[in-house]
Amino acid sequence: MYFKTLSTILACNLLFILIAIPLILRRVPPNPVYGFRTRTTLADENIWYESNAYFGRNFVISSIISGIAVYLLYIYQYLLPEYFMKAGLFCLIAPPLIVIILTLRYSRVLNNRS
Repeated sequence: MYFKTLSTILACNLLFILIAIPLILRRVPPNPVYGFRTRTTLADENIWYESNAYFGRNFVISSIISGIAVYLLYIYQYLLPEYFMKAGLFCLIAPPLIVIILTLRYSRVLNNRS
């Protein structure tokens, strides 16, 4: 149970990093499917690229932090399997939510500057 949870969460974090790389490199033009899409980012191409690069960088960082946190929980195994799974899900979900909030703030700041 521990290893299955660990490997699933690490695989998700790897997928998050792969998703973030084109955003960091500013390779994703404004579109209705992929990227950090809000009214503000879709209205201005400059804000789109800046916000998506910001989101991508922080998404990679949050994925690495998430992976380290789950790995440490796995190594020390202080938690029962069902609690480990819940803690792992929290580690997977909480960091990206923080990144979303920070990126919303950042895109608002960019919009106010322009």
